[in-house]
Amino acid sequence: MTAAAQFIDSPVLPAPIYLDHNATTRPLPEVMDVVARTMAETWANPSSAHWLGGKARAVLERARDDICDLVSGAMSEGVVFTSGGTEANNIILGGGDPTPAWRCVITSRVEHASVLRPAEALARRGCKLMVVDVSGDGIIDPEALRRAAAAAPLGPLVVSVQWANSETGVVQPVADLVAAVRTARPDALFHSDTAQAVGRLRMDLSAVGLDAVSFSGHKLHAPHGTGALILVSPDENRVGPLMHGGGQERGLRSGTHNVPGIAGLGLAAATRARSLDKAIACMSATRDAFENELAAMYNGIIVNGVTAHRLPNTSNIQFPGCDGMEIVARLDALGVACSLGSACSSGKPEPSHVLRAMGLSAADAFSSVRFSFSAYDTIDEARRAARAVACSLRGRA
Repeated sequence: MTAAAQFIDSPVLPAPIYLDHNATTRPLPEVMDVVARTMAETWANPSSAHWLGGKARAVLERARDDICDLVSGAMSEGVVFTSGGTEANNIILGGGDPTPAWRCVITSRVEHASVLRPAEALARRGCKLMVVDVSGDGIIDPEALRRAAAAAPLGPLVVSVQWANSETGVVQPVADLVAAVRTARPDALFHSDTAQAVGRLRMDLSAVGLDAVSFSGHKLHAPHGTGALILVSPDENRVGPLMHGGGQERGLRSGTHNVPGIAGLGLAAATRARSLDKAIACMSATRDAFENELAAMYNGIIVNGVTAHRLPNTSNIQFPGCDGMEIVARLDALGVACSLGSACSSGKPEPSHVLRAMGLSAADAFSSVRFSFSAYDTIDEARRAARAVACSLRGRA
């Protein structure tokens, strides 16, 4: 019997609770069904000219339309299917050519590794890299970004700033940031990593003035290995391919399409588009219930980024004087799944670069734990999880 199974009948936690949805989400049952059905019925190569290929192409085009229904301001012609946000971010920043396409890259200290590492790779190839700081609540100052853009060398410039942070849930003032950059460098390509924002916030790309965004399907109850790069203008020609091949996806993502995965991505997007406001309200209610219940039972917790606009589903909590890894392990034994931060780095014994950028000490960063909810969690589950956290902190785990 597993450690989690031992606590199934506990009055604190009658069933395991998964609170790591910023790492990944469970595919919806209907998404799993459409993936299996597409594999069985629509298995042809969509690049083939015959009618079976046409049937597969129709799946792709419907998925593009479904994504546009969820992300306002997107046009189907600008949706480029990828294996996820990491690939999409690398397409924007790197391209596959040895000579950098960009003269300068501007980003922030709280970006995901899939933005920071490609940016650092560009810097090693001669591109100028400028990284702006954030405030104590994790916000990028538009004026600081404007100054960086004004100081950037002339030539192709890309600015990449996340819409929302995966660890703290802090939402950036994207419209203000874009406007600030445009005053200094109207020629800049402005990209946003929206992996955590899609399906959790109401977004309008044209309203904020972005040029491109990227996201991953598995944050949205779609299959792993799916995602998209969205070019707001389908005529955008400043972005090059990461790899070369058959020229699929407007030449930006060569390779035979993952038709079943894309079908699942489209259905997940369509499902969320139909219930976005309800989903946002549900996530906000469960997250707030969790934080309120925990604060009532355990004094001294600090919610990182609480003074900023946050995603409705994310709670990054500091437990002063405690070991975050120990808390995660104790909760895992109780059947509560949570994490220290980004799943891409949670296995490394290093303090969160996001929390350090916000001014937290290494000790405070190590004492912080992330809990992230889905639209399908309940307030009862949130309260039971809070009680399990309080019990583990009191040494009763």
